[in-house]
Amino acid sequence: MEPIFNRHGRTIGWLYNGVIYDRKNCYRAFIRDNNIFTFDAQHLGIIYKGIVRDKRGLCIAFTDSASSDPMLPIPGITPAPPILAIPPTIPIPNIPSQVSPASSHWNPLKWEAFLDG
Repeated sequence: MEPIFNRHGRTIGWLYNGVIYDRKNCYRAFIRDNNIFTFDAQHLGIIYKGIVRDKRGLCIAFTDSASSDPMLPIPGITPAPPILAIPPTIPIPNIPSQVSPASSHWNPLKWEAFLDG
């Protein structure tokens, strides 16, 4: 289980077996071929080299495995991993929309709003 951090280095969720969970331990999204989708198969963005990006290429979050580009904050103390809910069967998503080239800028959108689509 890998913590997910926001632009301030705070833990905002978890990544486990290709599923993204929020801080309330609810499954919110899944990853297929580096693309992030809701469980309604709505394309949200991508994860590449540990950096979560929205469809405009803006950074929204990162994991411990992230590269140092863009300049990432030092992650804070990570809380103990939660006991996670078992997600439903992952749907087969449509071909994702095109994502803009990677940007070094951060999206000011809150993580929950990003996951809501």
